[in-house]
Amino acid sequence: MIIKRRDIFWIIVTVILCSISLLLYHILDNAVSSLPIIGTFVIVVSICMIIRYRNINSISLLVGIISLISISFAYSICFNIYNSTFNWQIPLLHNELNIINAKNYLVFLSFLSLSIGKLDLKNNNKLSKIPKFDYNPLIILGSVLFLLYALFFGFDRGTVGKYTSNTNPIYEYALIVFTFAWQYSKDNKFFKTFLITYAILYCGQGLMFGDRSSAFPMIILLLILRGKNNVKMKNVIFVGLAGIFVANVVDIFRTSGDLFSMTTIEKTLSRGLFVNTISYSFYGGTQILRYGLKVSLREKFVHLLRYGMTFIKGGSGKYNLSTLANAAGFVNKGGGMSLSYSYFWGGILGTILLAIIIGIIINIVFSHNNKLCNVLKITLTIFTIRWFVYYPTAFFRTALIVPIVCYLLLTFFNNGLKINSNIKKK
Repeated sequence: MIIKRRDIFWIIVTVILCSISLLLYHILDNAVSSLPIIGTFVIVVSICMIIRYRNINSISLLVGIISLISISFAYSICFNIYNSTFNWQIPLLHNELNIINAKNYLVFLSFLSLSIGKLDLKNNNKLSKIPKFDYNPLIILGSVLFLLYALFFGFDRGTVGKYTSNTNPIYEYALIVFTFAWQYSKDNKFFKTFLITYAILYCGQGLMFGDRSSAFPMIILLLILRGKNNVKMKNVIFVGLAGIFVANVVDIFRTSGDLFSMTTIEKTLSRGLFVNTISYSFYGGTQILRYGLKVSLREKFVHLLRYGMTFIKGGSGKYNLSTLANAAGFVNKGGGMSLSYSYFWGGILGTILLAIIIGIIINIVFSHNNKLCNVLKITLTIFTIRWFVYYPTAFFRTALIVPIVCYLLLTFFNNGLKINSNIKKK
C-alpha cells in the first residue's frame, strides 16, 4: 500500500494539533483569559477538517456539521464570553471547571479528527449513493403506523415558547424508520409524497414547540435523500450558515412572537454564529463536571457500566448525567455534550478514548460501500448534532445499534417473504 504525500501531510498536521491540544490542556491557566486561545485552536482544527475532507462528498456533511458547531462554540463561548450567557450560566464563567471543559472540547475535537484519518474510499465518494431495497408494501405499512405513532404520541408539546430538547427515543427512531421506508418504497410516488408531507409536519412540530435539534436532523435527512450529488463541502458550509441564521430566527420568534419585524432581524444578525443550543449544552457539561466532584470513582464506574448497558436495553433517561446533575442541585438545561460524559467517567484520558472510538467507527463506516454501511452513513450524519452536542447514547444506540438491528430484521423479513413467495410459485 503506497502512502501518498497528502496523507503523510495530514497525519503530521493532526498529530501536531493533538499534541498542541494536550499541551494547552496542561499549561493554560484555568481562567477566562485562556478561552480566546482555546477558541483559536478549535477554529484551526475545524478549518483543517473542512479542508482535508472537502473533496470527499460522502463525509463532507458530517465533518461540515461538526466544524460549524465547533466554530460556533469558539465564537459563542471563547470569544463572545459575556454577551452570550444566560442567568444560570453567568456564575459558571469564572469557574475553573468551565475552562477545563473548554480545553476538554479542544482535545476531543483534535483526537476525533486524528482518528477519522484517511478514508479508504473504494470508489465510494457519494453520501447520496442511497441503498435500494426491494419494494415491500408490508414494510411500508408497518413504517407508516410507526411514523404516525411517533408524530402524534412521541413528542412533548408542553414546552411551547421555551428552550427544549425532545429526548423521547421513539421520536428519534422515527428518522431511522423514515430512512428505511424511503428505501423500501422505491419509486412509489404516492408514498414518497406521504413521506415528504410527514417530514414537513415533523419539522414544523419541532420548530413550533421549541425543539430545533429534532427538526434539523429531518431537514438534513431530506437533503441527503433528495440532494443527489450536491452534498459537497461548499454547499454544506452555505446551508450550515443558513441553518444557524434560521435557528436564531426561530428562537427569537419563539420568545418575542414577532417574525418579520426589523427588531427580529437585528437581533438575529447581532447573534452572528451564536446558537444557544450549543451554549446551553456546553454549560450543561460544565455542571456535569461540577457534579463529578461529588461522585466517587466507584460510583462513576458503576454509572459507566449501567449507562453502557442502556445502549442495548434502552432506558438511558434516568442515567443521563444532565438529569443527575440537576437532581444534585447543578442547574443543567441542555444536555452536556458527549465529551463531558467521557470526562466525567475518565478525565482527559476518557475523552481521548471516546474520541478515538468514535473516529475509528466513522472511518470504518465511511470506508465501505455495502448496503448496511450506506445506511449507517446516513444515520451517523443526521444524528451528528445529537451525538456531538448532547450525549453518547445518540451515537452508539440511536445512530449505530438501532439502525443495524432494523437492517437485519427487515432484511430477514424481506428475504423470508421472497422465499415463501418462490415456494408457492413452485
